[in-house]
Amino acid sequence: MVARTHRCISIDVPPAALIARSLVPADDLPAASHATALAINPVLDLATLSEAASPPQSLSIGLGQHVPTGLDLYLGWAGGCGAVATKPMTDDHWDTSSVFGAAASAVLGASALFRLAHGQPVRDARLNPIELSADLTAGTRDHPGPVEIGSVLTVGAGAVASGAAYWARELGITGEPWDFVDGDIVELHNTNRCLTMTAAHAGWADGSPSGKPVSKAEATAWVVDGCSHEEWYEQWLIEHQERHDLVLCLANERGVRPFVTQRGEPLLLHATTSPQWTAELHRHLPSRDDCPACRLPDTRTAKPMCASGPVSLGQPDSPDAALPFLSAAAGLLLVAALAELPRGVLQAEPRNHWQLDLTFAERLFRSHRWQPSGQCPHTQPRSIRRMIQREDPRRWDHLDTATDGTSGG
Repeated sequence: MVARTHRCISIDVPPAALIARSLVPADDLPAASHATALAINPVLDLATLSEAASPPQSLSIGLGQHVPTGLDLYLGWAGGCGAVATKPMTDDHWDTSSVFGAAASAVLGASALFRLAHGQPVRDARLNPIELSADLTAGTRDHPGPVEIGSVLTVGAGAVASGAAYWARELGITGEPWDFVDGDIVELHNTNRCLTMTAAHAGWADGSPSGKPVSKAEATAWVVDGCSHEEWYEQWLIEHQERHDLVLCLANERGVRPFVTQRGEPLLLHATTSPQWTAELHRHLPSRDDCPACRLPDTRTAKPMCASGPVSLGQPDSPDAALPFLSAAAGLLLVAALAELPRGVLQAEPRNHWQLDLTFAERLFRSHRWQPSGQCPHTQPRSIRRMIQREDPRRWDHLDTATDGTSGG
């Protein structure tokens, strides 16, 4: 994420075996760090601390146990809880086996570093995406295993979908390959906010437009060995009427939200970002919640670019910037929800909308309850949904319950 927002970086990575997955081939951690940063930005001003001293006004961030004092920021994690702090952390903030804790700390750290670089305030913060909790309420509950939710259809393969695929790859996925549907191609600016995409995907592998860009579906699906479908959802749907166990609506154009709502699914999950520096998780149970199209209507006006926002909130003349930590955070919240789905916690929650505020506001995490609309023109009637589900049963159909609480199975 730092390589996607900053153009001059010095790194000091100790020689170590490569345990985590890398976006590009590498034999060890230092090689992976260098190769990944340059794959994201081939013209990055990249150096190691052994090659050149840090500029006098540079910002510094420490990752790991053995880091020097006097840095600007420190990252740590325990279980599923990630943390960012302005002072070194104690030894109980390290858990080499946790993906969610490390991922949460990375999101917080990238956001804090960006804010410091633009003169914005930060504070110590904690986040547990599994618990949907933050700061003093954030515990250490974790999900160490792979994501096991059955077949998945992902409509849209942009910034949030890319973030979700990136974290899902770290956890592992069981079951059938995920399907990614998106008719768009990768452009160079997409690499600023999409965690799975490098300059090569946009046709700029050597820092110049000398290659052919690939589709967003391909550039996102590859990290989880998924299936890419390089066409728009309404085109793809003509030849693909079979149901999936779960549908993720991660696109916001071409009337996708109403189309997906009309499928008659028992559960829809999606994640979004906002220009106010929030990453948001949404749940939609047709008998209990509003639908995606009602919550986020298509106003047919110009939309802000995904995962972008003003550098300085509250300043009307502040320039916009691509903020990869927003799409990364939204994808992380979504993958945490997917990992927890078999436990039944998310579907039992009375709330159905969660917001992570990466301005480091006093309330880092907020939750809301959206009531269903009795006049919703998008949600299929209960009788139609049951007919669809009986004709092609899927794993989560039992979540579609009637208003009175009786089972829909």
